[in-house]
Amino acid sequence: MRTIEAIDKDLAKARESLAHVEGRPAEVYSRIVGYYRSVRNWNRGKREEYGERLLYKASEVEIAKKIVHEKEVQASTPFVRLASPGATHRESQVILFVRPSCPSCPSAKDAANRLGIPVVTVNADTEAGIAEAGKCNVFSTPTAILLSNDGKEISRAMDSAGIAAFEDMIAV
Repeated sequence: MRTIEAIDKDLAKARESLAHVEGRPAEVYSRIVGYYRSVRNWNRGKREEYGERLLYKASEVEIAKKIVHEKEVQASTPFVRLASPGATHRESQVILFVRPSCPSCPSAKDAANRLGIPVVTVNADTEAGIAEAGKCNVFSTPTAILLSNDGKEISRAMDSAGIAAFEDMIAV
């Protein structure tokens, strides 16, 4: 059995060794100009801006409120159902979020139009488009959301190849 003096001696050794612990430098990545990069590779101005950023920590209450809000938004789909009641699955629709300056959006529009189902195009550069994108958790363009004829989301795609793959999901 160990004595209290032996335990105190071991603790003092551990505290002494912890006082001289040195780790390796950590590689820090952060978002800059639309993508993540190592902070050490940033130019001086961006590093200075990074140093001025404030860390925000949400409380559990705020997080719970946000989750409840997101569920409410998902429950109230903002789109008008284009298919008639009793329609077949073939009468689904695609909601396509685009921007005029997006280089991938024209091919996404073409792919959506080739599906042979109604396509609702939402310009994500307008105030209304930004609001709709927020309600649907859309963060980039192009984004296509395939809705069933009863207005439920079936799938999402972020490019023309993914949109073309909707064909398998809407086949009768």
